[in-house]
Amino acid sequence: MIFCNLFGEQMKTVDNNSNATRSNKILFPIHSQIKQILSEHSKYNIISLPDKEYHFDSAIGSKNVDIALVDEDGALKGAVMFKAIRSEYNKNANNYYENMKGESSLFIDNNIPVYQIIFIPTQVHHKNNKGQKIFEIPTQKSYDNYYNFCLNHSNYWNKLKLGVYYFDFNYDTYEVSYSNKTIPNVESTLTEGLINFALEVENG
Repeated sequence: MIFCNLFGEQMKTVDNNSNATRSNKILFPIHSQIKQILSEHSKYNIISLPDKEYHFDSAIGSKNVDIALVDEDGALKGAVMFKAIRSEYNKNANNYYENMKGESSLFIDNNIPVYQIIFIPTQVHHKNNKGQKIFEIPTQKSYDNYYNFCLNHSNYWNKLKLGVYYFDFNYDTYEVSYSNKTIPNVESTLTEGLINFALEVENG
């Protein structure tokens, strides 16, 4: 449950300091844990902040990669992109979904497997325009987008692995657990998903 604990700590940090979201340093503990798991299960080198950022360049575009699997020559063999919802979600939910597909296309068009990970609380805690703390429930439509994509996507998207994880939060204690709200074909834990992705990258 290491990712549950890390996500809880991340949310606690944001609640105590709203400016924390302006720095990507808040993501470093989760990135480091992803790197550690991949390093234990992949023959490739794993590159990630806070140690180093990998920049992917191609004839059709370029992108910084959150966690990169690279060979001994530095060529990208697999990409992991990570997002975590920490505040308002519904008004941007469709953008998250469409951007995920657009971002993935760059890797797919270069024949590189990509693992898109997104953490979504089943209740999103944030402040309204009056500064009051409120809870927002992610819409059914946002869930359906990921659900239907995993079941019905075309062959073009076969190199995209989707890791959409819903989490139940206790905002008093910041205890976090994987939710029973799941997406088809997504592993029950991120650790399992990362191990499978490492194998998928090696097997082509």
